[in-house]
Amino acid sequence: MYGRAYLFLGVVLAQAPQALSLRDCIRYALTHAPSVQNAYLDYLLAKQKIGEVRSAGLPQLNGTGTFRYFIEIPTSLVPGEFFGAPRGTFIPIRFGVPYNLELSVTATQLIFDGTYFVGLQAAKAVREITYRSYQRSRTETIAAVSKAYFTALVSQERLRLLSQSIHQLELLYQQVKGLYEAGFAEKLDYQRLEVNLNNLRTEQSKVAELVALSYLALKLQMGMPLETPIVLTDTLSLPDLSLVLPDTLTPVDIDVSRRWEYQILLHQRRALELNLRRYQVSYLPSLVFIGSLATQAQRKEFDLFDTRRRWFPIAFVGAQIQVPLFDGLRRASQVAQARLELQKNQNDLFQLRQALTLEAETARRQLLNNLRTLRIQQRNLQLAEEVLGTARRKQELGVGSMIEFLQAQASYEQAQTNYTTALLEAYLTYIDWQKAIGTLPTE
Repeated sequence: MYGRAYLFLGVVLAQAPQALSLRDCIRYALTHAPSVQNAYLDYLLAKQKIGEVRSAGLPQLNGTGTFRYFIEIPTSLVPGEFFGAPRGTFIPIRFGVPYNLELSVTATQLIFDGTYFVGLQAAKAVREITYRSYQRSRTETIAAVSKAYFTALVSQERLRLLSQSIHQLELLYQQVKGLYEAGFAEKLDYQRLEVNLNNLRTEQSKVAELVALSYLALKLQMGMPLETPIVLTDTLSLPDLSLVLPDTLTPVDIDVSRRWEYQILLHQRRALELNLRRYQVSYLPSLVFIGSLATQAQRKEFDLFDTRRRWFPIAFVGAQIQVPLFDGLRRASQVAQARLELQKNQNDLFQLRQALTLEAETARRQLLNNLRTLRIQQRNLQLAEEVLGTARRKQELGVGSMIEFLQAQASYEQAQTNYTTALLEAYLTYIDWQKAIGTLPTE
């Protein structure tokens, strides 16, 4: 009995919705969103790439084992005069034994190679690019989660306003219906109210579905399983928008260096400069130290591992220098291409500066317009509510017409829709503006 009770309690607790603020959603997304995870993995891959490039400059040690069985022992030609034959003749003689085993260890150490050192710097530059790409992915995720969160909140607000209107209309409907049944009102009056009430209930169902979909969209942006129940704890009290007054939103010189996109392009330029340098230093010679230690067994029979038989050692050390002389002008073409890529990057930097400045100015103007629209729609909602309240009181006192009340009700519903739409647009453009000027919170 107690086991079943504990099992039931565990199921209930497992199904309890998670209470999440906007900050909670952002923190969850930064550790679970696939796009952020992949960007971080790219950064880790770039760090490992540095180790791969660096390894080329460290000692390289390789072991080799070679077994040979000569079906036919190689033949050498020896001058005949060594054996008393006429000068100019050769005598074929076979040297060696059929079974041969050689075990060796070879070591190499890079002494100098200009492309190695430039390549190591280039790998570090790529790491910096991937790090900034990771930060850009975080910013994009924060913006997407914030927009999805506010979309869900505004949808909930729209549903709340509709439910409030339905409740008030239901009370009036019951009152008018009672008056009709008592013979003090016309049947047409409460029928009109019933039609309006049914329309509101239909709209309520649609908005309820939108709320459910907005929750799914939020969990998708967060990287959270869609079946996980959640509840949002923040409110639409406009704590941030109230601080952004129109007179403070003046045109300013945008610091584009705050944008991760611009930083990525700057580090791409550094990588292109190193690429040019790599081609230039490839004209220099390279020097490598080489050392080898080997032992060899030569047998007439297959008794290579007989410890009583002798193994013959082989050892040498040396250096190898490689001097590029002529490559058909391949390096010259590579240097020219690298310089052209740098020129393209310079053009891209200029175009991106222009685009980011325009984006910030566009976001500023849109935010200004949406804030003004929000204030107007907020005032219209208050006025429509007052008009509806007056029409309701006149209807209750019997001095107003039902048509006048229904017109006031329709105006109030439209004002609700306009207000929630303006509220959502204000929040979304505020996020776009923060992102455009590089001040979007990182957590």
